[in-house]
Amino acid sequence: MDRVIETSILAQQVYQVLRTDIIGGKYSQGAKLDIHALAAEFGVSRSPVKDAISQLVHEGLIEIVPRKGTYVTKINCEDFLELLDVRLMIELWTAQQAINTLSEYKMKYWNDLLKEMDSLILQKPFPFEQYSQCDMKFHRVLVEAAGNTRLVKLYDSLNAPAALARVVYHRSYESTIARHDDHTRMYEAVCKRDLSALLHTLESHIRSLQEESKNLWDDSFPSDSDN
Repeated sequence: MDRVIETSILAQQVYQVLRTDIIGGKYSQGAKLDIHALAAEFGVSRSPVKDAISQLVHEGLIEIVPRKGTYVTKINCEDFLELLDVRLMIELWTAQQAINTLSEYKMKYWNDLLKEMDSLILQKPFPFEQYSQCDMKFHRVLVEAAGNTRLVKLYDSLNAPAALARVVYHRSYESTIARHDDHTRMYEAVCKRDLSALLHTLESHIRSLQEESKNLWDDSFPSDSDN
């Protein structure tokens, strides 16, 4: 039993490091991963590495191609835009359910996240990864508040591959600052129970990211029509 627990702990540790490295850009999209090399790097057997990779396959960050190998998922433009469409549908629906039900505790937590993002936006060099984590937590508050656990799981499944795509070309301060104030507008709209303003800001927020994505997409993310 001790060995099973220990292996499980190792697998989780390897998973956390690999996930951070992939989303953080250490491995490029489409990069081939060598299980033997990873095991040697982490100083573990292949078993926890395989378990970690299975988790990342489930999240959509890694794909296994039969008879070829294990690769970091490569997301094309259409995939990313569709992910954002699904995210928008979820957030618009949950906003309608949550605007009148967000507790005082949740509103304080939301405001704390907002203050943290305000402070991060002033730091140099800009801490993209830290800001991105706060950003995801901020949006997740509304989704959680709707009280639908299945929807929360679906929403969470979108975040990992979306973060993988964003990290390549949305790391800049300019890209982040373009939508930063939207979070303040969302918070203020909920404080005023102004559903119309909240929905408008949410849609504008995600649509602007889609437009930027279309404009900035390069050869690293070819569209299906280019293949």
